[in-house]
Order: sequence, then structure tokens, then C-alpha cells
Amino acid sequence: MAFFGSSKKSKTIEAKPTEIQQKITPKVESSKDIIKTPSLDVSVLKNLIKVKASIEGGGSLIIGGYFEGDISIKNTVFIEKGAKVNATIKAKDIKISGDFEGTIYAANAVEITSSGKFQGLINSNKAFLGGAVEGVIKSANSIEITKSGLVKAKECKSKNIKIVGKLDGKVIASELLEITSGGAVNGTIITKGIKTEQGGSVVGNIQTYDASIHEDDNNDPTKLINITPQDMQKYAKKPQEEKEEVK
Repeated sequence: MAFFGSSKKSKTIEAKPTEIQQKITPKVESSKDIIKTPSLDVSVLKNLIKVKASIEGGGSLIIGGYFEGDISIKNTVFIEKGAKVNATIKAKDIKISGDFEGTIYAANAVEITSSGKFQGLINSNKAFLGGAVEGVIKSANSIEITKSGLVKAKECKSKNIKIVGKLDGKVIASELLEITSGGAVNGTIITKGIKTEQGGSVVGNIQTYDASIHEDDNNDPTKLINITPQDMQKYAKKPQEEKEEVK
């Protein structure tokens, strides 16, 4: 390969991947999504494994099979397409491409990809919803419902909410609700400001946001939003004995 503006001959050096890197990097679903699929310092539960347990540790975790229990991980939890999880998860980032039921706490961000199905509670700093989502979504900083997102929300609450997909239910935006072309909201809307592009759809009752009425006791964006016991009772994991009930 020649480089213009230099009389020196260039040398071509072939970089060889290290054997160690090849051995420790698991094969995972390729992604160009918002939360990157973890590839280093990762524990993997394969798609043929069924696990009922409590998991706690550093690094990241990829789940490809069936899991039921509690998870507390320092970095990223990724639920692959085809996986089925019933759990309470606490992590920095949580990415869901499979089926999930339960409660998630993400100190940074939550992402439901286009293949993801979620039912339960989301409690995060930022949320990107691109799959089928049903339940309560509380995010301290922002929520974006992407083009493929279909959300049925008992409550969808954040400072800034952007809707490119579809949302049915109650929306609370303490700063701005933005509905882009093709986006649609149907339900109760409570917001300080609203921006609607041509082609966006808004159907329902619109109210002005009032912090004294609509704000939680915990208004610190650096902390996770408090989820009430009533929310937990509706969406908490089902006890094992209920699942094994005699028909």
C-alpha cells in the first residue's frame, strides 16, 4: 500500500489475534444496539441450561436459556433472544432481547431490543424501549420508545420522554414529551411541555405537570426511583409453589 507525500517505503504488518482473546470471548448475539453486548469478563449461561438461583458478582452476565431468581451484577446483564427469565435484576446496564418477567434496577441504562418482550417494572436512569413492554417504567433522566417499540404502561415516567413508536397508558414527563412523525400516544398525558411533529398522533387527556402533585419523594436523578409495595405486589416473581399447582 502506497502513501502519498512520502519517499519512504511502507511496510505491511499483519496483526495476529491472541490465542487467549479467542478463548475467553464467548460467542454472543451480534448487536449494533445502544447497550453493547459484553465480550470481556463475562459469565455465560448457555441456551440449554435451566437455572433457579441467586447470582451476585462483578463483571457481566449473558443468559441464553431459562433463569429464575435474583441477579446482582456490577456491569451488564444481557438476556439473549430466545431466553426466558423471571427475576429481579440489579446491574449497571440491562439489555433484553428475550422474554422477561419481573423487576429490573439499572444504575445507568435499560434497553429492550426489537425482539425483547418485557412484563414488570423498569427502574433506571435511562431507558430505550424497542420491543413489547407492559408494566411500570420509571427512569430518572430519559425514556425513548423507538420505532419498533410497543408499550402498554400503567405508568411511564421520566424527565424527558421521546416517542417514535407506540404507547398506550399513562405518561408523565416532568420536562418534555416529544412525539415524532409516526409516533403515537393514547392515554393520560401529564407534561410540562409537549412537542409533536407532523405525522405524530396524540389521543387522550392532557394535563399540565405539577411537581407538588406528580413528583415522588425521591427527586434525585442520581438515585434510583422508589417503587411502591403495591407495584411490587402486582409484578413480583410468582412463588414456585404457585407454578407447581396441581391442575
